Amino acid sequence: MKFLAGFFRKRLVLYTYDAVQVGAARMALQEGGVKFWVRQHTDDLMPRAMNGQVLPFLTRAATEYKIFVDKDDVELAEYLINGGTL
Repeated sequence: MKFLAGFFRKRLVLYTYDAVQVGAARMALQEGGVKFWVRQHTDDLMPRAMNGQVLPFLTRAATEYKIFVDKDDVELAEYLINGGTL
C-alpha cells in the first residue's frame, strides 16, 4: 500500500517537448532541494504514402517530458521552474 500512497501524492508541474527546458527545470529543482521524477515518452511520427510505405524524408521523432513532484512541493517547484530563487 505504501507504493500507492506515493503514487497518489505526485503532481505534474511541467509538460513539454523541449529538452533544454527540462534540463533547466531539473537544475532549478535540484538546487532548491525538491525531489522530482521525470518521465519521457518518444513517439515516432512516420507518415505513410497511399500504398503504406514509410516516407523516410518526412520521418521525425517527438519526445514528451513530464516532471512530477510531491503534492506538498508543487508551489515551490513551480516558483523555482519559473525562475524564482531561494
